[in-house]
Amino acid sequence: RDVGEDAMRGRIYLPISDLQQFDVKAHEITKREYSDRFTALMRFQAERAHGLYDKAFSLLPDADRRAQKPGLMMASIYRTLLREIESENFQVLHQRISLTPLRKLWLVWKMQALGRM
Repeated sequence: RDVGEDAMRGRIYLPISDLQQFDVKAHEITKREYSDRFTALMRFQAERAHGLYDKAFSLLPDADRRAQKPGLMMASIYRTLLREIESENFQVLHQRISLTPLRKLWLVWKMQALGRM
């Protein structure tokens, strides 16, 4: 979500090995230039994040879910944000994609009341 904002500050928090794998140059990101290579890199990062969410959820014992509800609520918000970024085709270099407060409230309520994301 913050790739564009970070780049405007002269920072890139993506692994060098991933930039190299997709042949994305740092100057392209700092100049906020989109390319198919950048989109492929972002898709790779999103798939990685989804995999880590899935793994974390599968490792959380049912007995701990109640104690972990605040974390699960935040995970629901951030995973939904990731899906929104994907639906916008990773247009994160020139805009900040976010969820409305009402949508966040809905996600938190759904997790609290129904226990699902």
